Amino acid sequence: MLFNVLSDPQALNAIQGKHDILLVFISWLVALAASYAGLDTIKLVRKVTHSLWRSVWLFAGASAMGLGVWSMHFIGMHAYQLDFPVTHAPVATLLSILPAILGSLSAMVVLSRPAPSHHSLWLAGVGLGMGIGAMHYSGMAAMRMPAELYYSLNLFLISLLVAVVLGMASVYVYRLCQQEWGIQRSRRCAFIAALCVSIAVSGMHYVAMQAAWYVPDGRVLVLPMHSHSRWLIYLIGVVAVLTALLTLVATGVQRRLHASQRHEYMTQTRLLEVISALQDSVVLLDNRARVRLCNAAFERLVGSTTNQLVGASIAHLNYAQDSQTLNVEIRQALEKHGEWSGMIKAIRANGLGFPAWLSVTCVNYADSNERDYVALLSDRSEEQQAEQRIRYLAYHDMLTELPNRRALQARIEELGAAEKAVHQQAFLALLDIDRFKLLNDSLGQDIGDELLRQLSKRLQQWAEKGLYAARLDGNEFALLGACSTNDGAIAQSEVCSLIDKVLASLTADYDLQGHTYPCKLNVGVLIFNPVKREGSAPLFKRADLALLVAKRLRDGQPQFFRAEQERELEERLMMERELRFAIENDELCLHLQPQVNGQHDVIGAEALLRWHHPQRGLVSPGHFIALAEETGLILPLGEWVLKEGCRLLGKWHQDAQLQHLKLSLNVSARQFQQPDFTDQVLSIIEQYDAPPARLTLELTESLLLIDPEGTINKMQQLQRMGVSFALDDFGTGYSSLSYLKLLPLDTLKIDIAFVRDLTLNRQARPIAGTIITLAESLGLGVIAEGVETEDQRLVLANLGCHIYQGFLFGRPTPVDVFTNTLTRPLTRFLD
Repeated sequence: MLFNVLSDPQALNAIQGKHDILLVFISWLVALAASYAGLDTIKLVRKVTHSLWRSVWLFAGASAMGLGVWSMHFIGMHAYQLDFPVTHAPVATLLSILPAILGSLSAMVVLSRPAPSHHSLWLAGVGLGMGIGAMHYSGMAAMRMPAELYYSLNLFLISLLVAVVLGMASVYVYRLCQQEWGIQRSRRCAFIAALCVSIAVSGMHYVAMQAAWYVPDGRVLVLPMHSHSRWLIYLIGVVAVLTALLTLVATGVQRRLHASQRHEYMTQTRLLEVISALQDSVVLLDNRARVRLCNAAFERLVGSTTNQLVGASIAHLNYAQDSQTLNVEIRQALEKHGEWSGMIKAIRANGLGFPAWLSVTCVNYADSNERDYVALLSDRSEEQQAEQRIRYLAYHDMLTELPNRRALQARIEELGAAEKAVHQQAFLALLDIDRFKLLNDSLGQDIGDELLRQLSKRLQQWAEKGLYAARLDGNEFALLGACSTNDGAIAQSEVCSLIDKVLASLTADYDLQGHTYPCKLNVGVLIFNPVKREGSAPLFKRADLALLVAKRLRDGQPQFFRAEQERELEERLMMERELRFAIENDELCLHLQPQVNGQHDVIGAEALLRWHHPQRGLVSPGHFIALAEETGLILPLGEWVLKEGCRLLGKWHQDAQLQHLKLSLNVSARQFQQPDFTDQVLSIIEQYDAPPARLTLELTESLLLIDPEGTINKMQQLQRMGVSFALDDFGTGYSSLSYLKLLPLDTLKIDIAFVRDLTLNRQARPIAGTIITLAESLGLGVIAEGVETEDQRLVLANLGCHIYQGFLFGRPTPVDVFTNTLTRPLTRFLD
């Protein structure tokens, strides 16, 4: 009986059996496998939404788990060996499986909930433990044997406590693992919880077996365990394990099927949501051009709902301008190529049109012979507006809103392509605001911008009269127009009259934020034949040449392009290239003109630059120095002169007959203004071992006006090293005598203009005398340039000047000729 309590086993000669260790281990494995199979079903149950299928899978999992628990108990009972035969009542034994299934079901129901409460988990653990206990003791009650069954009360209660406590532990372990790892690792949660359940079942079973005592009848014979009982144990164990495996396979297959169905559902749902969220219109058509599917954008386009559109033919929808013709074109393209795309003018439900890109593509299905067509309609209104804006920015000036240079170039091309251009001349006028930088510097850039805007508005008025106005760059504008005749002379007269009228309107006073400004313009005009279609570049170049002349004259009169200007420019460009080549390839040389004293002794020379051109021969500085100044070539040119002059001084220093000579080198203002000029001179002197005391640098008066303080500083540095300075062409510039007093000069050179007129002009003699007297008062030496006659020399000598340079004493000659002449005793250099 279940409730026979034995307090003292020794009093009744009660006995206990022994366990087969192998069968004990097998029983535990069966319990572990079954528990894992049951708990693993929970993941599937959570994903099932239908209540019936949820109940079915709960019951299946609980049955697999309960069968495993019962099998563990059954195997454990047969692992318990007694000294008398034991049988089991079949019905009672089978019924003992029900508490195990119910206990498992209670735990699985709670654990399958999304967020069970602690109270529910506690009850589930108690239910699982009590189910295990009830299964065990009901199975013990089904035993049939020649002995009386007694229980030790303490162990009996402990076995129930073990079942309940470990059952609760199993439930909480599964829940905690699930919270920590989530549903993606549910199998690991199930295994850990199943391990706890198997320990609970085994612990409860073997504690309960230790609580059982048997009092056999006196007639009992000791019999061994029958072999068929062992086979029955293995059979039940295998059935339990197979049931667990089948349950795992079934749940796995069901999970995959459910995941596949859910994925398909989610894919379709999301696809519809994505299509619906698109701003572009999307339509799915069948092979008869009927609407099968469309999104909200297409509904808004045609002004109908999806229910109204599905099944309707696209031919009945007015979605684009001339849609019927468009439908035919699309159908033909689909039949040939399977796709069509292009820009159309789509029409909204309110009748407004807009640019759109339409693409239609054929859709072939892998599992069907059906064919559908998907159409995508994209609104390109913003893109078209952006393109128009970009084009406007590319062809217009933002400050004045006039067309820019690119637009003017395109207009010139159009003018040449016009039919009536065959019998017409055209003109291009470039207008430059005179002294615009001065306006910006004095009144500010805002005032300058205001002038540009107001002038542009006045130009727009002429644009309305048939001229094409543009702003090219900065303060430069352009006018383009056609003449009414093909005759050049008449066309020039016509253009001149028109430009005068334009200038009269453009040069009228401007009100610039309270400042009255009389604008003055420089204008260069080109009359050309647009039929020749030379391109805009040569036209702009020629008009620029005319404008350069106007800027140079600055008289406000328009200057027309002449062919000579282009030839002069080409010659200047060619000479610039050739001069650059000459500097780099030793085509330059120095000629020396002697400087003599009153006894006609040569005391030095001035170095004059010459260019040995391969075709032009010897080119004097007057033809290329101005060009060198404009192009910046004066710097490498001046450096070459300085190096060559110092090289000569270094060479003369080694010759006893020449070492007393001084050498004068001309230095340009731009060269002298270089920050490193002083270091450059000293470095070259050191390089060629030239005596500084024999070097004289000739400066012009214009240098004094640029940077007096910087000039004086550099001169003082070089003078401390022994270099001398002469002021060239004195009396022809605009320097102040106060600066002259401060300059560390050594010599004044009387300009040739005064020397030439000494015997012809009465005013020249007192000027020369004043210069000589000024030099004496400042402690400076004097050299007279351009002395060509003995009379001039005598006048200069009477005035106190005793150092001369000019044709009277020798023309500039090559260095070798100059030095060879000095080796012979001469009193003067002859021509």
